[in-house]
Amino acid sequence: MSPVAWALAGLLVLCALAWYLSATAQRVDRLHRRVETSRAALDAELTRRASAALEYATSGELDPASALVLADAATASLDAPRTPAALRDANDADDAHRWRVESDLTRALAAALPERDGPGLARVLDAAHRVELARRFHNDAVVQTRRLRAERVVRWGRLAGRARVPETADFLDGADS
Repeated sequence: MSPVAWALAGLLVLCALAWYLSATAQRVDRLHRRVETSRAALDAELTRRASAALEYATSGELDPASALVLADAATASLDAPRTPAALRDANDADDAHRWRVESDLTRALAAALPERDGPGLARVLDAAHRVELARRFHNDAVVQTRRLRAERVVRWGRLAGRARVPETADFLDGADS
């Protein structure tokens, strides 16, 4: 083979490697955006569940003790810190506190909700189901992102850049109780 052919073959290999690394970096970026999107959806569903629980607790359909426990848990959930994605790396304690508060709300809902029907109860149950789904989607996105970030090419090529390794949302949501 002539030197020109070797040079062209080498250039072709370098172009293929550059394309592969670029495509992998784009995939990592897409997965990180998917994690942030699913986290925002989870935050919205948690807020919706807490609002529905607070509304149900103040509706008068529950006994006063259950209503007080449920209202306290829902208020704590609404007041829990919701750290923006850009600032989240320094605030892991906020996430741990938030998941404890959300687990407390799940326990309060399980203890306070009667076995009867009603429009307020249906809204709370629907919101709780949506939280289960949003948490599942978020955790699936996190697992996929972590799996890709664990690949040797991504680590060695530092294709994830400075992006923080995503964390799963670990709290009781009714699906695991």
